Amino acid sequence: MEWVIIAIHHLVLGISLAAPVGPINIEMIKRGISGGFWSSWLVGLGGMSADVLFMVFILIGLAPFIQQEAVTFVLYGAGCLMLIYIGIQSIRQAASHAFVFEESHPTSAQRSYASGFLIALTNPINIVFWFGVYGSTLSHMVHAYTLLQASIASICIIVGIILWNMNIAFTVHFTRRFIHTQLLRVITVIAGIILIGYGAHFGIKFFSMLE
Repeated sequence: MEWVIIAIHHLVLGISLAAPVGPINIEMIKRGISGGFWSSWLVGLGGMSADVLFMVFILIGLAPFIQQEAVTFVLYGAGCLMLIYIGIQSIRQAASHAFVFEESHPTSAQRSYASGFLIALTNPINIVFWFGVYGSTLSHMVHAYTLLQASIASICIIVGIILWNMNIAFTVHFTRRFIHTQLLRVITVIAGIILIGYGAHFGIKFFSMLE
């Protein structure tokens, strides 16, 4: 019974991490509407790859390095530039005369994965979770659980993220047929503005650290 409780608790934690609307979810929705399930899912998969990388960093003891002020400063700057760039590209794409629904293909699939990976890798909010919340959770697990239980708990967090990302990808895929091109333009512009907003927020944090 204890194993089940541990699994459910950390599965919910993973879903809770993925559920709030953030840059990854916005990008998944935008790409899913234009490119279908795989475009959306690959953004989520890229984001999860970065999450697993963060988890590995924590497990091998790199958390204190990542939490240094100089590293945080660089991450805010990188996150600002990355999200503003993607947001501007979204708006430019929506304004293009050639803007139409597109089917996923290898090139767009690679771009979707890379986009999700880079957004998650440079998103300070994501990094704060993993090296703050998960780091503290891991510290608790090491003292409260056996190594096997701690490993299962960590896997359940990732499974929770996977389940939520699949939920987004499937939902967007099956509702995109009801969206016409003009509405898609509007959604893409809104998504771009939201991403720029997140980037601007990180930019403010970046410049505040210069003071």
